[in-house]
Amino acid sequence: MSIVESLKRLVDPVQARKEEAERKAAREQPVREAEGPPAFRCRVCGHLGRDAMFCSECLAATMQPIRK
Repeated sequence: MSIVESLKRLVDPVQARKEEAERKAAREQPVREAEGPPAFRCRVCGHLGRDAMFCSECLAATMQPIRK
């Protein structure tokens, strides 16, 4: 905690509580991956995924773009 935050608590405790609640809500917000169809297919096992390089099934650099 910085000195500025301590001073804000002393001067305006109501506003400091509101700001802390906003920061806590932002920290607890789940991080979601980008939605959308998989753009890559493993050339060995056929696994579909969004990682451009490594297949999570084969654990190898075997991904290639899906042609549309």
